[in-house]
Amino acid sequence: MKHLGTCVIPSTPKNVVNGRRWLLERLEPLLGAEHSAYDDSVLLLSETLTNSIVHGNGHLVEVDAYVGTANVRIEVTDEGGSTVPHHVDDPDGEHGRGLPILSMLAKSWGFEQLDDGRLRVWFEVPHTAPPDTRASRPEDVPPPPRPRDGTHEGGTLAANTFAHSDDR
Repeated sequence: MKHLGTCVIPSTPKNVVNGRRWLLERLEPLLGAEHSAYDDSVLLLSETLTNSIVHGNGHLVEVDAYVGTANVRIEVTDEGGSTVPHHVDDPDGEHGRGLPILSMLAKSWGFEQLDDGRLRVWFEVPHTAPPDTRASRPEDVPPPPRPRDGTHEGGTLAANTFAHSDDR
């Protein structure tokens, strides 16, 4: 996968728009503004970035974007917190819709707790546009392999073994 870049965003809700804008600028030249993967990736970034800002600790959130021959991959890494992503089934609640949206639109998604305590949530959205074929540059590195824990594929929200009261 080709690494499109990293964006470091101050962890305040008003900065979610900056993360969306950053991703739009990277995907539009590759996919076009009318591509469904363009819209879906930006919507899912908005959901995951908001969750990182609301539920994570720390002052900064990192966003990494990758594009491959069949998928766009976005990773959102925060400083960790007291919860991990999990679904809260409350149809009348004001919150808790982000993970069901993620499960419906992403080809696969997951999370991992890093050795340094940070939490990385990632998702992949399928696309049909060919990746940029210009000469490879040093930032053209594959994302690190991901463990199976916390991984969700095929649009289903798997039960998670953690019990927490806050939706992440």
